[in-house]
Amino acid sequence: MSSRTTRRPSVSSVASLESPLARRSLRPGPTHRGSGLSPNVLGPLPGSEGSSASASASASRASSMLNAPGIISSRGAHRRAAVKEGDWVTMEPDEVFRSLPVNEVKRVESKMRTDALNKQSELRSMVGTRYRDLLTSASQITSLYNSSLRLSSGLRTVAVACANPTEMADTSSETADGEDVNTMLPVAAHMKFLLDAPEALYAYLARHAFLNAAFLWLVARVVKEGMAAMPEAGKGPYLPLLQKQWEVLVPFRAQIVQRSTAELRTRERLSAKTLSETLLAIILLDSLPLPDALDLLLSQRLKTLGDILAHAPGSKTDGRRRRSNSRVETAAASREAVHRRDDIAKVVAEAVRNLLDGVSLVKAVFEPSKRKAIGDESSLAEAIRLVQAGEEAQPAMQPTPIRRAAHQRRASRLTSISLPLPSRGSTTASNPPVSTRRVIQSLPSSQILLRYLPSQVISFTPFIASSTPPNLADKLGPWQTAAVEILRDSVPAWLAGLHSVADVWVVRATLADMLGDDAFEEQIASALEAEWGARVQAIWTSKLHALVTSAEASLKDAADKIRSGAERTDNEPEAYMFSDIGFPSAAGMTGTNAGFNTFLATLKKRSSFRTPLLDAVLGVLETSASDIKNDLVGLPRTLYDDYRGKLSYALEALVDVLGDVLAAVGGHRDATGSVEAQLFVGRVALCLAHTSSFLTDLVGATGVDVHKTQTSLLELHSASTIQWQAQAITCATDSLVSLFADHRGADQIRATWQGPFPSTPSPQVMVALTQLVSAVRHLGIPIGLSLPVVRKLIAAFVDTTRAMVGWHRGDGDVAAQAAVDLGFLTLLNGETVENDVAVQSLLQILPPSFAEFKTTLPTIVLESLRRTQLTLSPLSAHLELQQSAPITSKTDRSGALLRLGAPALAGRAAGVGTEFKSPIAVARLGKRFGLLSIVA
Repeated sequence: MSSRTTRRPSVSSVASLESPLARRSLRPGPTHRGSGLSPNVLGPLPGSEGSSASASASASRASSMLNAPGIISSRGAHRRAAVKEGDWVTMEPDEVFRSLPVNEVKRVESKMRTDALNKQSELRSMVGTRYRDLLTSASQITSLYNSSLRLSSGLRTVAVACANPTEMADTSSETADGEDVNTMLPVAAHMKFLLDAPEALYAYLARHAFLNAAFLWLVARVVKEGMAAMPEAGKGPYLPLLQKQWEVLVPFRAQIVQRSTAELRTRERLSAKTLSETLLAIILLDSLPLPDALDLLLSQRLKTLGDILAHAPGSKTDGRRRRSNSRVETAAASREAVHRRDDIAKVVAEAVRNLLDGVSLVKAVFEPSKRKAIGDESSLAEAIRLVQAGEEAQPAMQPTPIRRAAHQRRASRLTSISLPLPSRGSTTASNPPVSTRRVIQSLPSSQILLRYLPSQVISFTPFIASSTPPNLADKLGPWQTAAVEILRDSVPAWLAGLHSVADVWVVRATLADMLGDDAFEEQIASALEAEWGARVQAIWTSKLHALVTSAEASLKDAADKIRSGAERTDNEPEAYMFSDIGFPSAAGMTGTNAGFNTFLATLKKRSSFRTPLLDAVLGVLETSASDIKNDLVGLPRTLYDDYRGKLSYALEALVDVLGDVLAAVGGHRDATGSVEAQLFVGRVALCLAHTSSFLTDLVGATGVDVHKTQTSLLELHSASTIQWQAQAITCATDSLVSLFADHRGADQIRATWQGPFPSTPSPQVMVALTQLVSAVRHLGIPIGLSLPVVRKLIAAFVDTTRAMVGWHRGDGDVAAQAAVDLGFLTLLNGETVENDVAVQSLLQILPPSFAEFKTTLPTIVLESLRRTQLTLSPLSAHLELQQSAPITSKTDRSGALLRLGAPALAGRAAGVGTEFKSPIAVARLGKRFGLLSIVA
């Protein structure tokens, strides 16, 4: 201890700073080349070994060097220089504590730690990520070098031995000749058997050879007892090893029984021979009587059935929203359904096969057979008898003479060990399935064991207590009933994963191919038949409910889009039909017609006015109906009665949903988009009733009467046009207000005539009718479908127009034009002009100069309607077909295609300004139209 009084740090500070890490940071050492950092500061590099030992050795050498006489004198000067220069790395830790206070020491320590970490990071980045690989490679090279040296030495030794075989000295001691062979070899054989037994038991268990394992364990017990009965002089040195080895062998008994019992519960198909040997192994170790063995087998087969039917997948629903027009998602869902169906069919078929195999195996093992040569005994009873009888005695192997040279006796032992293992004898009707000799022959030292083990061991046969054979009928009956109950209770959970009736019927057909006419098989079939029907009913209920729910959701969504104005295409169905459409490309039509078929399907949808939103809603319903149609294929007609009731209820619910949506979107008359939304709902009902395959697919071959449903859908369509009709009539009648204006006199009226008499309706009437035509085009009624909606619209408009005040406000020219207007509307309404009271009242007030006009008014009105029939075709579609005159020319033949016939009037005197030309020629294709490329 220094004589100077210095300021010492506290004990805790010193303890913390004198830790190995602190001393390693403060201890000087040789610097690394190029870095100026001690290797101890960097710490052990990754992959290095022996760093701690080298560090301790370096510290010891450094301490001895510092304590040397020549160094002590110079250490003070060096320390003072270091303190002066502030180089704390080269100073001893004790000197640092003497020179600085504690807070300064901590600052120095922090600075040095930071410098050390920085240098360590620099060095690691400099060395790179391959440092560990370099060390590993170096170690492997060193190991390879040592192995090469050993190999070379071994080769040299072999070469010397081959060159000079006579010089090989017999290293065995002459004292071996004096050993008591008769005492040592039997004891050694006993111990060798016990030492080899665990490995052989493990091998038997790995190969599921449980009978051999059980028999080997019994032989090991006999060997242990035989060795325990030997004289103390021979067995004395081996008693501790014997005790220890028997403690290793004892647990094998429970393990063999447990593994054998588990083998009875395996899901793989077992042969009768394997099952008999497995049961025999349990009987040998547990001394089970035959009835108890049968009960064990049946209980394990029930557990197997429970294991197969456990963990049912249940019904999984995908939370993702699926688009109805996504072919990729539809194909993926179809593949997933097929995989799920195959998995469920495999599990249920495996369960049924387990039951059938269980019955057949029980009968094969326990049922007495009449074909046995000795008595009426089962295969298991016969195996027990043969095992107890054992094999025929074979001549014992003569031991090697005792008095023989040591090298000759040693060669004989090596020869006996190296002999090839004899093949296992085949098990015939007279040979047992297992014997002591065959078990010993499977051991590595079988020749020595067969030679030196006593005959009591070689000829060992186990004792099995006799028992009465079980009554199979009393045992199998309750077991079959319990198994069928388990199957009936578990199958519904598995069938819940099937969402298609066709899938259920595929599983049913798979099991029908397995089941025959046996009583037990018929019991299984009848138990499962009720489950098939119940699952089919559940699937129909679920699908019909999903159909109604999806229809309501999609219909509300579409109606909301129309009311909000987000989708205006559906408000003009005819405009959508003539909108641009993309032709299929030539590249896409080379190998398949998918593109062209899609194009044709699009054309068919447009021709029936299926706008995008309408097609989406109908697509959801038609997809569900098509799925149900596929489920109906191949079903027995006994299930149709239940389906009819469920379908009728579902259709009523669908009509109610359409009515509720129609009432919800109707709102008030002036609401924005209310009329369009109502028309959309009506179009959905109309398409479901007439143009869609929805009802046809749902009915299929069940014979369900859907006339009531169609009537209800048409009533919904008619109800959806009430607000539209009122709005259309209001707009049309507003155009007729100027017809009764006071400033409209005879001169203005006559200015529109093309002769002495009026020949066409007033422009205001044509404007009003054109507005009605535009309104009718919004209905989206498919071409060729006649509905009373348009006729009701025309009748209501004509009645409203007749009730307007002003038709009798004048006479002469004004009355004549009014007669033509009312007559034209009367004819358009499907009535005759001669019987119209309003028209006749106007003709009566005409002056005598209009006598010719009175007689030709019906003809004038008809010709006017014929000239405007194309413009007013939506309003005249309900009128009967007419032919104006016999066909005598090409023009007449073209005009014959018109519903009301071609106009027959010509000349200005009749009020016709130009000659009529049929529009058919305009629509006729040119001669070179076929040369036009439609894919360019």
